[in-house]
Amino acid sequence: MRSVLFLIALLATSAPIASPYITAPITLDGETLFRVAAPANPQPGQMPIAARQLAVQNALAQLVALAGVPPRYTLYDPRTIKVQIVSSGDQAVLSAADAHHAPASIVTATPVDAKYYGLTVTALAYRWQGILQNKLRQALVKRQPGVEEHNARRVGIAGGALAIVSMLVWLLVIVPVNRRARLIERRVEQRGSQLAHPSSAPSPDQSTNHERRRHFLALAIRTKDPERQLGILRAIAATFIWILVLVWFGVAVWAFFLFPQTTPLANKVLQTALSVVAIWIGVGLLNRLLDLTIARVGIAWRSRHFASAEERARELLRIPTVTSAMSGFKTLILIFIALLVTLGEVGIPVWSVVTFGGLTAIGITLAAQNFVRDFVNGFLVLVEDQYVVGDYITINAQSGIVETLTLRMVQIRDTGGNLVTIPHSSVTFVINHSRNWSRVDYRVSIDPGADTAKAMDLIRRAIEEVTHQEQWRGVVLEPLEWIGVESLSRDGVIIRASMKTAPLRQFELRRAINERVRALFASAGIALGAPVTEPTLY
Repeated sequence: MRSVLFLIALLATSAPIASPYITAPITLDGETLFRVAAPANPQPGQMPIAARQLAVQNALAQLVALAGVPPRYTLYDPRTIKVQIVSSGDQAVLSAADAHHAPASIVTATPVDAKYYGLTVTALAYRWQGILQNKLRQALVKRQPGVEEHNARRVGIAGGALAIVSMLVWLLVIVPVNRRARLIERRVEQRGSQLAHPSSAPSPDQSTNHERRRHFLALAIRTKDPERQLGILRAIAATFIWILVLVWFGVAVWAFFLFPQTTPLANKVLQTALSVVAIWIGVGLLNRLLDLTIARVGIAWRSRHFASAEERARELLRIPTVTSAMSGFKTLILIFIALLVTLGEVGIPVWSVVTFGGLTAIGITLAAQNFVRDFVNGFLVLVEDQYVVGDYITINAQSGIVETLTLRMVQIRDTGGNLVTIPHSSVTFVINHSRNWSRVDYRVSIDPGADTAKAMDLIRRAIEEVTHQEQWRGVVLEPLEWIGVESLSRDGVIIRASMKTAPLRQFELRRAINERVRALFASAGIALGAPVTEPTLY
C-alpha cells in the first residue's frame, strides 16, 4: 500500500516531459484537418509556426472563396478540383487545381511534420492529400447556390415534420401521463389529509383491535404506493420530453452542418455537446446504479426479522425516509462533480472555479455554518430515528404530519393544510406524537364547592365506560394509569388523570371522554371551574 501511495506521489510531483515540437491546427469550416509542426526551439531563418499556419489558412480561404454577383459561385469547380503532390528535395508541396486554374500551393509537408507524425514525408503528403481532396470538394459543394437552396428546403421540411411529431407526442403521451399524475397527486393529498386528521373513524375492514392500533402507521405506509406510481409517471413524461429535446438538438446540428456559414458553429457545438452528454449519461448511470444499491439495502433491511408488529410498522416508515434522504444527498454530490467537469468541457477553467469557490467559501464561512449544521443535524435525525415521513410531530411551535425529510430540512403539513419548511439547524426541540404509543393527559376543573371525591368517581366511571366500548378497546393500551387532584385554587379544583393509547389516538379519545364527563357532571349537578389552559393540537 505504501509503495502505491509513493508511486502516486511521485507521478503527481514529477515534471512533465517537454515535447520537441510545437503544432498549430489547420481548419476548414471550423473542422480541424491536420496540424503542422515546427521545432520547439526554431533555428534562425525558419518560418514561425504562426506565420506558417496563417499562410495555409489563407490558401484554403482562396480556394473556397466566392466571386461574382448573386447568385455567387466559387472560383474553383468542385467537380474538377484535384490536390496534387510535387516533391521538392526533402519536402513535398501540396497544391490544388481545377479545369480552369493552374495549381495553387496550399501546404508543404516538411521533415519536421513527418517526424511529428512518425511517418515519411511521402506518406504524410499522401495522407494530407486525401484529407484536402475530400474536404475541399465538400466545402465547394456546400457553397453552390443551388445546393444552398436545396438544403434550405430540406431544413424547412424537417423542421415542420418534427414540429408535427412533437405536437402529437405531447398530446398523445405527455398530456395523458401528466393528467394521470395529477390524479395520483390528489389521491396522495387525500390520504395525507387522513393522516393529518387521525380522529376519522377507521374503515370496516380495520374493525379488529389489532388493526385499529396500527391504523395510523398502516395509512402512512399505504401512501407510498401512489407516490411510487407518481414517480414512474413523472419519469415517463421526463423521458419523452428529453427525447424530443435531443431530436430537436440533432436536427439543429444537422441543419448547421448543411451551410458553410454555420458549419464551424456546428462542429464546436457537436464536439462540446457530445462530451457533455457523455458526462451526464455517465453520471446518470452511476446515479442509477447507486439508487439500485440503496434500494437493495432497503429491501434487505425490510426483510430482516422484527421483534414485534409495531416495530416492523415503524421500520417500514423509516426505511423509505432514510433511503430517500441518502439518495438525494448522493445525487447532489454527483451533480456538483458533473457540473465541474462540464465547465471544463465548455472552456471554463475548472481549477479557477474551484479556487474562486474556495476563496468565496472562506468569505462566507460564518454564513455557511447553519448550512453545515443542517446536514449534520439531519444526519443525526435519521440515525437516531427521531422522526420519519408520516410521523405527527411538533417542532418548536409547529405541529403537523412529516411530508418530506432530507438531510437539510423537514417539511410538515399542519392542521390548516399549510406546508411548513424547517431547516434542521433551527430546531430546538421535537415532540413525536406517533412514536410507538401516546398518552392522554386528561385534566378537568370543577367548582371549589363541588364534591371532589364524587367528581373523581364520575371521571373514573366515564373513562371506564368509554374505554370499554368496542371502538376504543384496541386503542387504549392502559385504561387508567392514575387519577388525582392536581391543584387547588379559589377558581377551581383541577382533577388530572392519565392513560396510555395507540399512536395519535389520544386526541379523539380525549374528546370522547370529555363528552361522557360532561354528561355525568350535568346529571350529578357538579359545576365546572375555571378553564384549564393546555395546548390543543387537534
